[in-house]
Parts: sequence; C-alpha cells; structure tokens
Amino acid sequence: MSGPVVRKWEASIARADIARWVKTYRDRVLDHVRAVPGFQDVTFLAERDDDPCRVTVLMTWDDMDAIRAFAGDDPAQTVLPDFMEPFFPDYDTRATFHDRVLVETAT
Repeated sequence: MSGPVVRKWEASIARADIARWVKTYRDRVLDHVRAVPGFQDVTFLAERDDDPCRVTVLMTWDDMDAIRAFAGDDPAQTVLPDFMEPFFPDYDTRATFHDRVLVETAT
C-alpha cells in the first residue's frame, strides 16, 4: 500500500506518571520529532482502567524512509531517550508498522 505509515509502540506506565510523561515528551522530544522530514503526527493512548496502564504511541509518517530517518537503520527498534526510561517499568523493544487505511471525522 502507499500512503502514511503508522509506527506503533507500547509500554506500561503508572497512571500518576502520565501527565509528567506527556509534559516531558512535549518539552524535550516533540520538537526533535517534528524536525524529521516526513513526520505527520503523534497520538498517545492510555488504557482507562488499569494502574499501571498500557500506553500506545502511534506516530504517523509519510513512508518507511521517514521512519528510518527517525529510528535509524532498524526502524522497529525502540526509540526511547534515557531520560524517558524511568516512566516505563515495562516496554516493547520493537515497534510495529501499520498502513492507515481509513480515517473518518465527524464533519
């Protein structure tokens, strides 16, 4: 398929740490990600009921070349700066890739 590629990564985090994780991401990571050609967007999802909960990070990119520019020669390898690791007692060491097939909006 052609079109955007979504890179999916998951981890566990204490519910009390979610707001600090999001702030740290915005303050220390997001500008670097935005500077990578081909970056489109990022979405964080957190399971509602469990603590610790599973979080899913969905990053949309133009193509696999853009993901390689972000992640390196092994695009599935986890990209997790040292200062972010303490938030995640358990995390996936590999990301997965998905074709965005459909996006519908309310309007």
